[in-house]
Parts: sequence; structure tokens; C-alpha cells
Amino acid sequence: MTEASTQPGQPMEPPAPPRPRRRPGGPALAWLALLALLAVPIALGPSAGGTVAQLANPSTSAVDAVEATFAALPAGGLVLVAMDADLGTYPEIRAATRAVLADLLGRGASLGVVSVSVEGRAIAVAELNRLRQASVPPGRMLDLGFLAGAESGMVRLVDGALRPGMTTSMAALIAQRGGGIGAFDLIVLIGGSDIGPRTWVEQVGTRLPNLPMVAVAPTFAQPELAPYLRTGQLDGMLATVRDDAAYVQRVGESAGDDAPPNPLAMLVGLVVALAILLRQLAGAVPLLRGAVPALQEAQE
Repeated sequence: MTEASTQPGQPMEPPAPPRPRRRPGGPALAWLALLALLAVPIALGPSAGGTVAQLANPSTSAVDAVEATFAALPAGGLVLVAMDADLGTYPEIRAATRAVLADLLGRGASLGVVSVSVEGRAIAVAELNRLRQASVPPGRMLDLGFLAGAESGMVRLVDGALRPGMTTSMAALIAQRGGGIGAFDLIVLIGGSDIGPRTWVEQVGTRLPNLPMVAVAPTFAQPELAPYLRTGQLDGMLATVRDDAAYVQRVGESAGDDAPPNPLAMLVGLVVALAILLRQLAGAVPLLRGAVPALQEAQE
């Protein structure tokens, strides 16, 4: 028993009234309503006609040009994949790159993969392993490895693309056709920031002007590559998020992790991040207001 309860005649303090529960005000309800509205399409899932949300792309000329170039390949054609993407921008073009590889393999082409950049080589190894795990026949792929020297390496590839000791049937066919890049029927340029399609066009395209080239590059590279498309030095190009998404949807490789990012999901993430940031800032402002006088007193 407490001391207050043992003293007779002393009035007992009344119990404290229950604290009223705070109800969300107008701004909080508005945030909840916005998030619920944005989450509805994601919860419903894909519609019968396609994905949850697709990037508007009224023009399919880029996709049509790429597919027309692939359709012109001879039966069992040889395609050189110049994998020189970089780790920073590759996530943007990964879905389109994988769709291109799947499209070419589906058309019966054989792929030779080469890199003249270190990051491109790392990505090439990962993509080749992924294709092997997908049970692509070994005779349909040839790892031409990494060639140092960037531009000078490209020039050396023009005359000699094979490494010593390559004895596969695809290597034998390349050697029969001369052993250099000219043995291929098409080059697919997977570009990044340092070494990209522009470098390949300038170093290899000028030496082999009749060899078709198709580029897959991040959006920032589109302005510098567009002139090569107009002059015919590039036969096709995917260099915007819209064109990438349209191509992936066209060839039917939009399932799983390879699908382009959902715009609504990205928007919801941005809204949630903004809400958390605003709440943290709102809580920090009173602390700052109290800290300023304390700092002034300490200085005095």
C-alpha cells in the first residue's frame, strides 16, 4: 500500500482521463487516398490486353527497323554481339538486350560475343552463363573473350576475331570466311558510357561499310547515335525506354525479371519516399528551432 492510502481523511486523486486517440487529419487522409488509388491497378494485375501500364509509344519505327534487319539475316547467320555495356547503365537496357539475344536465337542465328571493355566483359560472362542455363546449344554460341586496347582492339578484330585454340564448328565457319569481323552477317552493338556503338561505328563501320549494324544503348546516347541511323551506318537502334519496352513486348520476352519497370510501381515508390522524407523534415524543424537558441547561448 502507498503512503497516501494509509493516511485517513486524505482525499484520493481522481484517475487521469483517457487520452483521446488522434485521428488522421486532412493531409494524412489525402496521402492515404492517393496511395490507395495508385495501388489499385497493381493489385488487380495485368489486364487481358497486356501489362498493368505501358509507356506510350505511338511510333514503332525503331522496332520495325530492328526486326527488318534481323529478318534479312540468311539462314543460320552469324551475329557478332559487341558487349560493351557498363554496370551503371546496363539495367536500363538489360530487358531489351536479352530480348534481342532471344530473338536472334529464335531466328536460327549463331552468336559470337566479344568485349573490348572490362565492364562489358563481366556482363558478357553473366549473359553467356544465363543462356547456357537456358539450354541454348553450345554450337550456337561462341565466347570470343576480351580484347584489350578499346579502339585498337576493335581494329585488330577486323582482321582476326578468333582466339588461338578455338576448334568449334562455329569457329571453323568464321575461319573459313576469313577469320575477322567480316565473317559475320550482322553486328549487334550493346553500348554503355565509355565504349559504345558510336566507337564501333567509327572504328569498324568505316572499315566494313557493308556490314549491317544494330545498336542497343541507354537513352543518354540517343542524340549522338541518331545521325548514324540517318546516314545508314546503323541499320536499327533501340536507345529509348519507350522503344525498349515496345520491342520487349513485340518479341514476347517481357516475363519475369526481364520485364521493363512498371511505371505505376515506380510512381508509388516515389510517392512513398516523398511522404517519408516530408515527415522526417517536419519532425526535424521543431528540433532545429530549439537547437538554434541553445547554440546562441553556448556561444555567449
